[in-house]
Amino acid sequence: MPAPAPANTGAAAGDPLDRIRAVRRRAGVFVDFDGTLSEITAHPDAAVAVGGAAAVLSKLAGECAIVAVVTGRPAGEVRAKLDVRGMQILGHYGLEPGAGDPATDERAAGVRRAVESAAGAVAGAWVEDKGPSLAVHYRASASPGEAAAVLRPLLQRIAADGGLRLLEGKMVLEVVPADTPGKGTAVAREARARRLEACLFAGDDVADLEAFRALDELAAGGIATLRVAVDGPETPADLRAAADEVVDGPPGLVRLLERLSD
Repeated sequence: MPAPAPANTGAAAGDPLDRIRAVRRRAGVFVDFDGTLSEITAHPDAAVAVGGAAAVLSKLAGECAIVAVVTGRPAGEVRAKLDVRGMQILGHYGLEPGAGDPATDERAAGVRRAVESAAGAVAGAWVEDKGPSLAVHYRASASPGEAAAVLRPLLQRIAADGGLRLLEGKMVLEVVPADTPGKGTAVAREARARRLEACLFAGDDVADLEAFRALDELAAGGIATLRVAVDGPETPADLRAAADEVVDGPPGLVRLLERLSD
């Protein structure tokens, strides 16, 4: 009896980048922003797309079925940093615009106060109010590991009490609405709605593992896939291990995308 095919059949049959290039008109290119198109910075406001990113994404947007940034940031915030014609931005982890906006919910105002109180327990931690979600950044704390150990249970309890979810990223813990799709769901939704024949996802953080798993499911259905880990000092080992290809930081991703657009 022949051995079963591996889960990621798109990566198994030849060079996955070649397979995607061959059907690029029916392909989707999905990428994270922070740490993927931009270097990680001490404050999110300081992040900028690396050189060449806008040009290659613009070229691919004219060649592929969809090119999209999939991010925890609000879509408008990313658009202000990387305004590429034809590129979509799936902000708030794919959450539909306006959904779960705590500004309209008095109960959620209490959640904000609780999150701010939790952040106050760690020197250097601060709260980023994204509207539908609240992110607690602790990169500026004296000991990020200890900060995470203090903040994680506090925020997990707040999320559970409020019927919310807690997502973890690089030096950040984020309380999000329970109906937040997540990057994997957002990518799979777009791939199926557009009947894509190929799909690439590139990311650098814990939340991007969900997108990798979504690509595995798409590959099982015959879609050519490529999971790209953008390597850096804080890239999780699990993400590197799960990737089909590992590139050297955001500049390395730009070079890979340039190969796709050749």
